[in-house]
Amino acid sequence: MLSPLHLSALSRADSREQLQRLICFWFGLTVIGQLWTWPLALLLAMHSAVFAGLLALYVAYIWGPGLKAAEEEGPTPLRRLGMWRLMAERFSSRLVKTADLDPRQRYVFACYPHGISAISGWLMFGTDGANFSGLFPGVRPWPCTLESNFRAPFIREYCLLHGLRSCARRAVRRLLRRPGNAVVLFPGGATEALETAEGENRAILRRRKGFARLALETGASLVPVACFGETDLFHVYRPAPGSLAARFQSVSHRVLPGRQPLFWGDAVFGDGWGLLPLARPLTTVVGAPIPVAPWEGAPEGPDFDAAVQQLQADYEAALTDLWNTWRGKLDADRAHGELQIVG
Repeated sequence: MLSPLHLSALSRADSREQLQRLICFWFGLTVIGQLWTWPLALLLAMHSAVFAGLLALYVAYIWGPGLKAAEEEGPTPLRRLGMWRLMAERFSSRLVKTADLDPRQRYVFACYPHGISAISGWLMFGTDGANFSGLFPGVRPWPCTLESNFRAPFIREYCLLHGLRSCARRAVRRLLRRPGNAVVLFPGGATEALETAEGENRAILRRRKGFARLALETGASLVPVACFGETDLFHVYRPAPGSLAARFQSVSHRVLPGRQPLFWGDAVFGDGWGLLPLARPLTTVVGAPIPVAPWEGAPEGPDFDAAVQQLQADYEAALTDLWNTWRGKLDADRAHGELQIVG
């Protein structure tokens, strides 16, 4: 029989786990799924003429001049919220540094694989839950996401105060003007999310040239980042080609914004299925930066294209080497497969 002390410890552990689940749920509502903010705003507007007027002005602002806030630096006080350390604890999150980063330089972090929702990007770079500031003093990470995320009422300010910024080219180039800034990109994006499967690590890399172009245009060092465990956070259903589910998925891609993989994970309360990520280990390894000399002249023409191609090849080699070096060192009870370049 368990003693009262043991029962108390188990109770605290259960409470801590439930709190972590609630934080993951909040993360999903605010950073990933923001569409609910529109019905809420409209419902409030229907019950108050004053609020309706203020909402109209606010929407005009966030869809117009307010978008510039997503392209520039700003305060990021929410990065250090204690709840992000709790969320990171759920995934035994670990951020690994393999080389120092000079705060006098500028960086493009290109991260693979994306997984379903790039949770590694949030925990390791969008918050200080894995101690980024302690590992890389003087370097300011700016995780970049779709510009549409900064048109959602209310939540946009929440995301901005964590340091999220637009992945539009003009925004990334503006952020890379200042030494010490590091833009964080997941080049595979939603297309790579559709390639996600447990136990596999598929990367859409060779047809993604934008991150290499940006590094070459700005002279920012290109940093390979390997996100181990990202593809294991959800169960994924990949319908057979030509099946009814595949046809439904194809139609949804044409009708809805973005691309929607079919996935499920943990429930918010108790056992069962839901949309919370599974509590599996996450380790993100930041590789040594690849120095890049800024391109002199117009970023166009065959010479520039050849330079982009070479830089992308150098990056692929560095990322593959980083992956193969570390995949055997991590989580002895979980085998990490090879990084497969599928596009």
